[in-house]
Amino acid sequence: MFCHHLLSNAELKPGLVARLDLGSTEEDREREILTFYKKTGIDWASPFSVILTGDAAIGDDVKQHFLSIVMEKIQFGFNLDFENTGRTLLFNGTGDHKVPSTSKALIDGDLFRVAGRAIGHSFIHGGPRLTGLSPAMLQLIVGSNQEFAALELADCPDTDVLDVLDSQREQERCEVNNLAFGWDLPPINDNNRRWLAEKILQHAVIERRRAQMKQLRKGLKESVVLTMIKERPALAEVLFPKSAEQVMDSQTILKRIIWPMPDSEDEDDHSNVEETCLVTGFLRDYIEKGTTTTPEVLDRLEYTFMLKYLQKLLCQSLQPASQR
Repeated sequence: MFCHHLLSNAELKPGLVARLDLGSTEEDREREILTFYKKTGIDWASPFSVILTGDAAIGDDVKQHFLSIVMEKIQFGFNLDFENTGRTLLFNGTGDHKVPSTSKALIDGDLFRVAGRAIGHSFIHGGPRLTGLSPAMLQLIVGSNQEFAALELADCPDTDVLDVLDSQREQERCEVNNLAFGWDLPPINDNNRRWLAEKILQHAVIERRRAQMKQLRKGLKESVVLTMIKERPALAEVLFPKSAEQVMDSQTILKRIIWPMPDSEDEDDHSNVEETCLVTGFLRDYIEKGTTTTPEVLDRLEYTFMLKYLQKLLCQSLQPASQR
C-alpha cells in the first residue's frame, strides 16, 4: 500500500532512466550503477525504465533484471576492488547477523548512502530486498536507542574480538585489557567481567558502525522508505527480510566465489595450472549440475565455507603426487 501510494503520486513526474552497457566489463557496469545511485535530488518513486545497451529488450522484465543486479552487488559485494581485498563487501556476517563493513574507503565514498537509495528504490519498484540484516542494525535504523540494541556474538564479524570475548584463560587477560584500553574502557576484573564483555561487543558492533548507519539512514530517507518503517517499525522486517526468504540458485553461488588465480611464481608450471583448472571446473560443474544441489542445499553453501573448501582442494591438488 505504501509503495502503491508513492508510485501513484509520482505517475506524472519526469521519468528516471538507468543505462547499462552489456558490452562493457563487469567493473564498468558497476561504476554505471554507482554513478546512477549517486545522483542527488531524485524522486526514486518516479516512473522508472532501463536501457540495456547491446540488448533490444525493454519493459518490466528489464527493469527487474537491473534491480536484481543492483541488489546482488549490495548483498554479495562488488568486483570493484577499493582496498585490494579481491572483492568489495558492503556487509559482513552470516545468516541473519549481517552488519555494515568497517572499510574506511566505503565510508569516504559515501557508499552506504548509495546503498540506502538503492535498497529503497528496489523496494518501491518491486525488486529484490537486502536480506539477513542484524536485528540490532534494524533497531538503529528505526531509531531505537543504541544502548538497548539487542546484540549477539554472531553480530560481530571480527574474529579477533570474538576470540578475546570467548577467552577464559587467566593469561589472556592482557589481550582483553589491550582491547579495552584501545576503546577507552577500564581493565577487566572479577566484578566487571560481564559488563566489560557487553561494552566491548557494543563498541565492536555499534560504535564502529555509527557513520555507516548514518549514511544508510540518509539513503533510506532520500528514497522515502525510512518514513514507512519509522511510522510502522514492524515493517522493517518487510524491507529487510530474513535470509530464509533469499532465493538461492547455482548462478548466485557461483558469483559469490572469489576464484583463485595462478601465482606469478608458478606461471611456468603448467601442471599446477592444469590441476587448478580441473579442481575449479569440477566445483563449478557440481554447483551447476550436481543432483544434490537443491535450493535447500544451495542455501546452506555459505560463501566462507565454499572458499575454505575450495582452498583446501587446491592445496591438495597442487601438492606433489608423492605427498597426496
